[in-house]
Amino acid sequence: MSTKGSSKSMSFWLQLFSLTTLGLIPLIVFRTIINPSSLATHPQLVGSIFIVICLLGAIVGVRPSSFSWSYYETGKTAIDDSQEHETLNQKPAHQGHHHSCDQFSDHVLKIRNNVFCAGCTGLTTGAVISIYGGISYFFLGISLVNEFLVFWIGFAGVFVGIVQHHLYRALSVRSGFIRYILNVVFVLGAFFLLVGANQIVGNIAVDFYVLCVILLWIFNRIMMSSTEHERVCMQCDIESCKHI
Repeated sequence: MSTKGSSKSMSFWLQLFSLTTLGLIPLIVFRTIINPSSLATHPQLVGSIFIVICLLGAIVGVRPSSFSWSYYETGKTAIDDSQEHETLNQKPAHQGHHHSCDQFSDHVLKIRNNVFCAGCTGLTTGAVISIYGGISYFFLGISLVNEFLVFWIGFAGVFVGIVQHHLYRALSVRSGFIRYILNVVFVLGAFFLLVGANQIVGNIAVDFYVLCVILLWIFNRIMMSSTEHERVCMQCDIESCKHI
Protein backbone atom coordinates (compact mmCIF):
# COMPACT_ATOMS: atom_id res chain seq x y z
CA MET A 1 0.00 0.00 0.00
CA SER A 2 1.32 3.49 -0.89
CA THR A 3 2.06 6.06 1.77
CA LYS A 4 -0.91 8.17 0.67
CA GLY A 5 -3.19 5.14 0.59
CA SER A 6 -2.02 4.18 4.05
CA SER A 7 -2.75 7.71 5.30
CA LYS A 8 -6.29 7.61 3.91
CA SER A 9 -6.90 4.21 5.45
CA MET A 10 -5.65 5.38 8.84
CA SER A 11 -7.81 8.49 8.60
CA PHE A 12 -10.89 6.39 7.81
CA TRP A 13 -10.36 4.09 10.79
CA LEU A 14 -9.59 6.99 13.12
CA GLN A 15 -12.80 8.70 12.06
CA LEU A 16 -14.80 5.51 12.51
CA PHE A 17 -13.21 4.98 15.92
CA SER A 18 -13.95 8.60 16.88
CA LEU A 19 -17.62 8.20 15.97
CA THR A 20 -17.73 4.95 17.93
CA THR A 21 -16.22 6.53 21.04
CA LEU A 22 -18.67 9.42 20.70
CA GLY A 23 -21.60 7.02 20.41
CA LEU A 24 -20.52 5.20 23.56
CA ILE A 25 -20.70 8.34 25.70
CA PRO A 26 -24.53 8.47 25.97
CA LEU A 27 -24.59 4.74 26.75
CA ILE A 28 -22.00 5.16 29.50
CA VAL A 29 -23.61 8.28 30.95
CA PHE A 30 -27.16 6.98 31.08
CA ARG A 31 -26.09 3.53 32.26
CA THR A 32 -24.25 5.21 35.12
CA ILE A 33 -27.46 7.04 36.07
CA ILE A 34 -29.27 3.70 36.34
CA ASN A 35 -26.37 2.01 38.14
CA PRO A 36 -24.66 4.81 40.08
CA SER A 37 -21.04 4.44 41.13
CA SER A 38 -19.32 5.63 44.27
CA LEU A 39 -16.56 7.27 42.18
CA ALA A 40 -17.29 10.93 42.85
CA THR A 41 -15.99 13.57 40.49
CA HIS A 42 -13.10 15.92 41.31
CA PRO A 43 -13.97 19.16 39.50
CA GLN A 44 -10.60 20.89 39.86
CA LEU A 45 -8.67 17.85 38.60
CA VAL A 46 -11.02 17.32 35.65
CA GLY A 47 -11.00 21.04 34.89
CA SER A 48 -7.20 21.22 35.00
CA ILE A 49 -6.83 18.32 32.56
CA PHE A 50 -9.44 19.81 30.25
CA ILE A 51 -7.70 23.20 30.23
CA VAL A 52 -4.39 21.51 29.37
CA ILE A 53 -6.12 19.75 26.46
CA CYS A 54 -7.57 23.09 25.33
CA LEU A 55 -4.11 24.65 25.45
CA LEU A 56 -2.81 21.76 23.33
CA GLY A 57 -5.64 22.37 20.85
CA ALA A 58 -4.83 26.08 20.75
CA ILE A 59 -1.16 25.31 20.04
CA VAL A 60 -2.22 22.99 17.22
CA GLY A 61 -4.37 25.81 15.85
CA VAL A 62 -1.59 28.40 16.04
CA ARG A 63 1.17 26.09 14.71
CA PRO A 64 -0.67 23.55 12.53
CA SER A 65 2.30 22.69 10.33
CA SER A 66 4.19 21.37 13.36
CA PHE A 67 1.53 18.71 13.95
CA SER A 68 0.44 17.86 10.38
CA TRP A 69 1.13 14.61 8.56
CA SER A 70 1.84 16.18 5.19
CA TYR A 71 3.51 14.89 2.05
CA TYR A 72 3.96 18.34 0.57
CA GLU A 73 7.48 19.66 0.16
CA THR A 74 7.73 23.03 1.83
CA GLY A 75 9.85 25.44 -0.13
CA LYS A 76 8.85 24.26 -3.59
CA THR A 77 6.69 26.52 -5.68
CA ALA A 78 3.20 25.39 -6.48
CA ILE A 79 3.81 25.56 -10.23
CA ASP A 80 6.85 24.54 -12.25
CA ASP A 81 9.15 26.90 -14.12
CA SER A 82 7.40 26.58 -17.46
CA GLN A 83 6.70 29.78 -19.35
CA GLU A 84 2.91 29.42 -19.25
CA HIS A 85 2.88 29.45 -15.44
CA GLU A 86 5.48 32.13 -14.97
CA THR A 87 3.10 34.51 -13.19
CA LEU A 88 1.69 31.86 -10.86
CA ASN A 89 5.19 30.67 -10.10
CA GLN A 90 5.93 33.94 -8.36
CA LYS A 91 3.38 33.17 -5.64
CA PRO A 92 4.55 31.67 -2.35
CA ALA A 93 4.13 27.91 -2.08
CA HIS A 94 2.00 28.18 1.03
CA GLN A 95 -0.54 30.49 2.61
CA GLY A 96 -0.18 29.49 6.22
CA HIS A 97 -0.06 25.71 5.83
CA HIS A 98 -2.21 25.74 2.68
CA HIS A 99 -0.94 26.05 -0.87
CA SER A 100 -1.37 29.37 -2.64
CA CYS A 101 -3.89 27.86 -5.00
CA ASP A 102 -7.53 28.59 -5.83
CA GLN A 103 -8.38 25.01 -4.84
CA PHE A 104 -7.70 26.01 -1.22
CA SER A 105 -9.44 29.39 -1.31
CA ASP A 106 -12.28 28.08 0.86
CA HIS A 107 -9.84 26.68 3.42
CA VAL A 108 -8.61 30.10 4.51
CA LEU A 109 -9.85 33.33 6.02
CA LYS A 110 -8.49 36.54 4.54
CA ILE A 111 -8.49 39.46 6.95
CA ARG A 112 -7.02 42.57 5.35
CA ASN A 113 -3.66 41.41 4.03
CA ASN A 114 -3.39 38.40 6.33
CA VAL A 115 -4.33 34.82 5.49
CA PHE A 116 -5.38 32.39 8.23
CA CYS A 117 -6.37 28.74 8.12
CA ALA A 118 -10.14 28.72 8.70
CA GLY A 119 -10.16 25.38 10.52
CA CYS A 120 -7.19 26.08 12.76
CA THR A 121 -8.44 29.55 13.62
CA GLY A 122 -11.77 27.99 14.56
CA LEU A 123 -10.04 25.42 16.77
CA THR A 124 -8.06 28.14 18.52
CA THR A 125 -11.13 30.33 19.04
CA GLY A 126 -13.10 27.39 20.41
CA ALA A 127 -10.22 26.41 22.70
CA VAL A 128 -9.92 29.91 24.17
CA ILE A 129 -13.67 30.13 24.81
CA SER A 130 -13.63 26.64 26.34
CA ILE A 131 -10.78 27.57 28.68
CA TYR A 132 -12.87 30.43 30.06
CA GLY A 133 -15.85 28.08 30.26
CA GLY A 134 -13.77 25.43 32.04
CA ILE A 135 -12.54 27.91 34.63
CA SER A 136 -16.09 29.16 35.21
CA TYR A 137 -17.61 25.70 35.61
CA PHE A 138 -14.90 23.58 37.24
CA PHE A 139 -13.26 26.22 39.45
CA LEU A 140 -15.89 28.90 40.07
CA GLY A 141 -18.84 26.53 40.30
CA ILE A 142 -20.98 28.29 37.69
CA SER A 143 -23.32 25.56 36.42
CA LEU A 144 -25.13 25.47 33.09
CA VAL A 145 -28.91 25.12 33.18
CA ASN A 146 -30.54 21.92 31.88
CA GLU A 147 -27.61 19.52 31.84
CA PHE A 148 -29.37 17.14 29.45
CA LEU A 149 -29.80 19.88 26.84
CA VAL A 150 -26.16 20.89 27.29
CA PHE A 151 -25.09 17.26 26.88
CA TRP A 152 -26.98 16.72 23.61
CA ILE A 153 -25.91 20.07 22.16
CA GLY A 154 -22.34 19.02 22.87
CA PHE A 155 -22.93 15.61 21.29
CA ALA A 156 -24.29 17.22 18.12
CA GLY A 157 -21.40 19.71 17.96
CA VAL A 158 -18.75 17.00 18.21
CA PHE A 159 -20.54 14.82 15.64
CA VAL A 160 -20.63 17.68 13.13
CA GLY A 161 -16.95 18.40 13.82
CA ILE A 162 -15.91 14.80 13.19
CA VAL A 163 -17.78 14.48 9.87
CA GLN A 164 -17.28 18.07 8.73
CA HIS A 165 -15.24 17.26 5.61
CA HIS A 166 -17.96 14.94 4.37
CA LEU A 167 -20.52 17.69 4.95
CA TYR A 168 -18.46 20.19 2.95
CA ARG A 169 -18.41 17.86 -0.04
CA ALA A 170 -22.04 16.72 0.27
CA LEU A 171 -23.36 20.29 0.58
CA SER A 172 -20.78 21.83 -1.82
CA VAL A 173 -19.60 24.24 0.87
CA ARG A 174 -17.02 26.72 -0.46
CA SER A 175 -16.75 29.10 2.46
CA GLY A 176 -13.82 29.60 4.78
CA PHE A 177 -16.12 31.29 7.29
CA ILE A 178 -18.35 28.20 7.54
CA ARG A 179 -15.24 26.05 8.11
CA TYR A 180 -14.24 28.45 10.85
CA ILE A 181 -17.65 28.29 12.54
CA LEU A 182 -17.88 24.48 12.40
CA ASN A 183 -14.49 24.11 14.06
CA VAL A 184 -15.53 26.51 16.82
CA VAL A 185 -18.67 24.40 17.24
CA PHE A 186 -16.54 21.23 17.33
CA VAL A 187 -14.44 22.43 20.28
CA LEU A 188 -17.36 23.98 22.15
CA GLY A 189 -19.26 20.73 21.58
CA ALA A 190 -16.52 18.83 23.40
CA PHE A 191 -16.74 21.30 26.30
CA PHE A 192 -20.54 21.04 26.54
CA LEU A 193 -20.36 17.25 26.30
CA LEU A 194 -17.90 17.06 29.21
CA VAL A 195 -19.85 19.53 31.34
CA GLY A 196 -23.15 17.83 30.57
CA ALA A 197 -21.79 14.40 31.47
CA ASN A 198 -20.22 15.80 34.63
CA GLN A 199 -23.45 17.44 35.74
CA ILE A 200 -25.59 14.40 34.94
CA VAL A 201 -23.55 11.69 36.67
CA GLY A 202 -20.72 13.40 38.60
CA ASN A 203 -18.46 10.39 38.06
CA ILE A 204 -14.72 10.82 37.62
CA ALA A 205 -14.40 7.62 35.56
CA VAL A 206 -16.90 8.99 33.03
CA ASP A 207 -15.11 12.35 33.06
CA PHE A 208 -11.77 10.68 32.33
CA TYR A 209 -13.28 8.70 29.48
CA VAL A 210 -14.61 11.89 27.88
CA LEU A 211 -11.25 13.63 28.37
CA CYS A 212 -9.41 10.73 26.72
CA VAL A 213 -11.66 10.68 23.67
CA ILE A 214 -11.36 14.46 23.32
CA LEU A 215 -7.61 13.91 22.87
CA LEU A 216 -8.40 11.26 20.28
CA TRP A 217 -10.70 13.66 18.43
CA ILE A 218 -7.92 16.26 18.25
CA PHE A 219 -5.60 13.65 16.72
CA ASN A 220 -8.33 12.63 14.28
CA ARG A 221 -8.90 16.26 13.30
CA ILE A 222 -5.22 16.66 12.40
CA MET A 223 -5.19 13.49 10.32
CA MET A 224 -8.41 14.38 8.51
CA SER A 225 -7.05 17.81 7.64
CA SER A 226 -3.87 16.34 6.12
CA THR A 227 -5.84 13.75 4.16
CA GLU A 228 -8.25 16.41 2.90
CA HIS A 229 -5.34 18.50 1.60
CA GLU A 230 -3.99 15.48 -0.26
CA ARG A 231 -7.42 14.77 -1.76
CA VAL A 232 -7.72 18.34 -3.06
CA CYS A 233 -4.28 18.19 -4.68
CA MET A 234 -4.87 14.77 -6.23
CA GLN A 235 -8.07 16.04 -7.90
CA CYS A 236 -6.35 19.15 -9.24
CA ASP A 237 -5.93 19.20 -13.04
CA ILE A 238 -2.70 21.22 -13.05
CA GLU A 239 -0.28 18.51 -14.10
CA SER A 240 2.75 20.70 -13.47
CA CYS A 241 1.96 21.07 -9.78
CA LYS A 242 4.78 19.55 -7.76
CA HIS A 243 2.95 18.97 -4.50
CA ILE A 244 1.73 15.53 -5.56
